[in-house]
Amino acid sequence: MRVAHVLTLLLIVAVALLAGALSQRLSISADWTAGNRNSLTEASERVIDALHDGPITLRAYIYPGPQRADVRAQLARYTRASARVTLEFVDPARHPQEVRALRIGDDGALQVRYQGRSQTVNDFDEASVTNALQRLSVARDQWVVFLTGHGERDPADESNGGYSDLAAALDSQGMTTRTLNIADAAAIPDNAALVVIASPQRELLPGEVQLLRDYLARGGALLWADDPGERYGLGALARDLAIEWQPGTLIYPDYKTIGTGHPAIAVVANYPDTPISENLNRISLFPYAGAITSTAGRSDWKAQTFLRSNTRSWLETGALEQASLTFEPDNGDQRGPLDMGIALSRTVQTDQGPQAQRAAVIADSDFMSNGHLAKLGNRPLALALFQWLGYRDAQIAVDVATAPDANLDLTARQIRGLWWIYVLILPFGLLGFGLTRWARRRRR
Repeated sequence: MRVAHVLTLLLIVAVALLAGALSQRLSISADWTAGNRNSLTEASERVIDALHDGPITLRAYIYPGPQRADVRAQLARYTRASARVTLEFVDPARHPQEVRALRIGDDGALQVRYQGRSQTVNDFDEASVTNALQRLSVARDQWVVFLTGHGERDPADESNGGYSDLAAALDSQGMTTRTLNIADAAAIPDNAALVVIASPQRELLPGEVQLLRDYLARGGALLWADDPGERYGLGALARDLAIEWQPGTLIYPDYKTIGTGHPAIAVVANYPDTPISENLNRISLFPYAGAITSTAGRSDWKAQTFLRSNTRSWLETGALEQASLTFEPDNGDQRGPLDMGIALSRTVQTDQGPQAQRAAVIADSDFMSNGHLAKLGNRPLALALFQWLGYRDAQIAVDVATAPDANLDLTARQIRGLWWIYVLILPFGLLGFGLTRWARRRRR
């Protein structure tokens, strides 16, 4: 029996030693959080996959101590995602010149390096790190030039109708926004990766329109987002793009059922299968949108519809202030489905040879404004559109989402209920229970 006990003990020790050795070589991890907060999102994985031409170094400027373990745990999701991602720590006290040059504070910072370029962020969360990787995905800044001088949407305007939130989102993904008054500059900059025309409210001069047409003829990328109404001198540009704007405003008769609050807020829940929309899965809202049609069959453009209204919608040509809106085809109303967004592509001949060209026209400029960008799927759609126009196909619709269980929102009534439970009922209930037990023991 003693021999059996000894053998059993030796077997247990051998299994323990073997398990310890295997634990040093193999690791298993699981993420059970809602939204997989401890794993990389699919969006971040696509960004890393797009940076396939070299190693990615995460250089953390953190003083020795417990904070390094926390940072290592936060960034482990990146090192696990790809063998090309490495993490190294730097003691700020030993590198004071680097710390001053990078303006690193006492809380530390992270420098993300790729192909000799770097981005420094002060936060170690996924959104900050992935946005830094996106900025490194292009060798130089991509200028997104917004036309100004005619009442267009302004990327510096912080009001509900402005585009400042869109500009911030584009900047986080490596696209630098600029404004351009063509009448003042008399030219479109050569480093403009994309020109944006966002709902002009006044007539463009013939010379300004011609500069835009020349830019398009040279192969420049263009986004034209406009609303129902006047085209303010841009009719010739529409013909160059093989686009026709339809009169009227899109009406959704189901607005009360779905809760948009107004019949002139168009809803897109199903997207046509295009490179822009293939990763989109959230509903988008388009206030006071119009409709467009393509005549690309009579041009060298290839057209793809990426936004289309549903069959119950219609294009209302009458006044929207009516007590009740009804579909009246005899008065020019058009029944859906109707095209709202069209992506255009072609090959143009340049001095450097054949060159791919992209453009897009969308019959609504409100969905990208500060008042609507954060609603439902508007932001992912807007970013996907700009990524496609910037030829960053591997990063289309890359936008790190927040976890659904990150915040707890309670009503005032729920807060009062919790106060009664945890401040009064539970403490006094436990006190009463204790006193009752004490009294019973005293009687024994």
